[in-house]
Amino acid sequence: MSIPAVEPPITGGTTGYLPGTDFGGLTGAIDDSAGSGVVIPLGQVDDAYVQWRMTDLTGWDAADLEENAETRTGADGMFDAPNYYGGRTVQVKGLIVAPDAVTLEAAMYRLVQAVPPRRLVTVRFDEATPKYVMARRSGRPMVGKVTDRTAEFDVSLLAPDPRKYAVDATSVTLSIAQPAAGLAPPWTAPVTLPARTGGSDTVVVTNSGIYETQPLIRIAGPGQDLQITNTTTGAFLAYDVLLGATDYLLVDCHAGVALLNGTAPRSPSPGSSVTERFVIVPGDNRLQLTGTATDVVVASATVQFNSAWD
Repeated sequence: MSIPAVEPPITGGTTGYLPGTDFGGLTGAIDDSAGSGVVIPLGQVDDAYVQWRMTDLTGWDAADLEENAETRTGADGMFDAPNYYGGRTVQVKGLIVAPDAVTLEAAMYRLVQAVPPRRLVTVRFDEATPKYVMARRSGRPMVGKVTDRTAEFDVSLLAPDPRKYAVDATSVTLSIAQPAAGLAPPWTAPVTLPARTGGSDTVVVTNSGIYETQPLIRIAGPGQDLQITNTTTGAFLAYDVLLGATDYLLVDCHAGVALLNGTAPRSPSPGSSVTERFVIVPGDNRLQLTGTATDVVVASATVQFNSAWD
């Protein structure tokens, strides 16, 4: 998309705009605060009174789609095949306006520092629903002076995961049913625990985007034979583990791994879905947690995800 650039006024030791000012169009950021600490506020003015004006943005509209269909030999048409997204390349062009030559040079180097070649940074654009991708430098960042106070930039970033994610995450918690029996306080020793009882809990979550997203699930004990199911898709993950009161199972569906207490890998039980295919599809999804209670306190699961767009 083309973003009109307006030549700004430059007065005194500033560019005529206060830090935080935006120019009425699309805003965003290249955010490497977790690494170098540098954040480039696209479409806005930074704390050094430097304007970061975007003039063009490409690759944000849709991800790259690889074509896998094959041409028929000796016949019309093609053999169709499933297509899968590759990475997403986002290209940002713009104009840097600084109060003076020294500040301009520092801004140019900050931009290069904010797009490392071997580490992912957050690239965000503030649409009606603010969205982000995790990307790294792709190719050479081109930053060149136009005058002693202005420079043009052209930066390409590759997002290996092509999905755009909502900045704000959704988080819900489920717990299996309390074991049936009278254990209401006050208790008189010795206390006899009831027989282990199965239970379930169901909640509806909404992916507000248009593409499936992979959740992060934290299943906390105590409990055993725990299973989380997306009844909307039919996918489920079951784990034949006994969790104590301080144990937890962290299931990262994007990475395709489950770690007991954050360190020991655990595979889902036979018959379970592939971990990466346990997804939250666009729209409403009904999640269910089932399992066996082994104590008065029962197992729970916290499911966190970001709505996604392709």
